[in-house]
Amino acid sequence: MLEETLPSLPALFGNPILRGELHEIVSPEPINWLPQTLGWQIVALALAIQLMHLSWRRLRVWLRNRYRREAQQRLSHLGPSAEASAINEVLKLTAMTAASRREVAALTGVTWCHWLETRAATKIFSQESLQILGEALYNPLAPATQVQRKALVREAHLWINQHRDDHGFY
Repeated sequence: MLEETLPSLPALFGNPILRGELHEIVSPEPINWLPQTLGWQIVALALAIQLMHLSWRRLRVWLRNRYRREAQQRLSHLGPSAEASAINEVLKLTAMTAASRREVAALTGVTWCHWLETRAATKIFSQESLQILGEALYNPLAPATQVQRKALVREAHLWINQHRDDHGFY
């Protein structure tokens, strides 16, 4: 169909000097990208195994830290002026996941606050916040100012991110 619309070529078309001396260019065989020697195959296999191992470890850490993400989400839903008893509940649930339930469930008052302090590498909670947390276990409506509550929420977020996990896969 296209040939019908194009005009025919003249008998002396192209360069008459080169006529008969031109040869069709032949493409070389495509390059094989697979390694040809055993050494490179071993290196590729070792890299693939290392990549799978690293991916598996990162997946395990990500799955293990799911409780931290959920605790952060719960704390965020409480808001910046949350009650100390609600913050304490989130911290207690997080602590029971990070350590054993048997170790954490019975902690109250000063022992609970001391346990929280020992689980982080640095001192996170101020003395005022620890006192509020200790009192909130016994008195859910313990008085705390708006500034104290905001500081307590901020410190709780930090503790959730930085506390030591006894079951970690590092």
